[in-house]
Amino acid sequence: MRIGRTVQHAPTVDTTRITGLFSPCRAWRYRLTLPFSGRTGDMISVFLKNPSSANEMAADKTVHTASEYVWRKFPQAGGLHILNLYALRGTDSKEVGGALRQQGESYVIGPENDAIIRETLSASPTVIIAWGGHAGIPPVSYSRRVAQCLDILGERKPTIWRNERKGSEKYPFHACYWAYDDCLTPVRMLY
Repeated sequence: MRIGRTVQHAPTVDTTRITGLFSPCRAWRYRLTLPFSGRTGDMISVFLKNPSSANEMAADKTVHTASEYVWRKFPQAGGLHILNLYALRGTDSKEVGGALRQQGESYVIGPENDAIIRETLSASPTVIIAWGGHAGIPPVSYSRRVAQCLDILGERKPTIWRNERKGSEKYPFHACYWAYDDCLTPVRMLY
């Protein structure tokens, strides 16, 4: 899998306290935790499609944008957890889709992903869903995975937000494309 370029973490993130939960080979990233400098509130989970190059040392465009957005829109937040529908790292979701076709859904989801999602959501009362559409991933498989993750959200019943500027009911606008003045809308009757 190709891992794209990195950028610096947002200046609002306390880079000395970033943690990442990866598989030992680092092919799967299950969670990236980005505490904010000078804040101690609850962590907000941002639920994306698949991880790319972001890690403990550097961000990618999506993680940088999500960090800045949460800092600006949720002044009570202590930071954010980045979760993903699929834990397999790859910058191009077409490559993730190719791996799914070759290796199967469980391979790209990652052996520990659902357990880590549940664990993270149990300590994160607010979630922003931002996984975008199925681009590059077979639509039937993608819809099935979204439904599985909506079920996990339903188990935990957090407050859920989404960007309404683009997307559909099932496929919220991907965080990579957010503008900092975009508004989030609460999601009702999701589960």
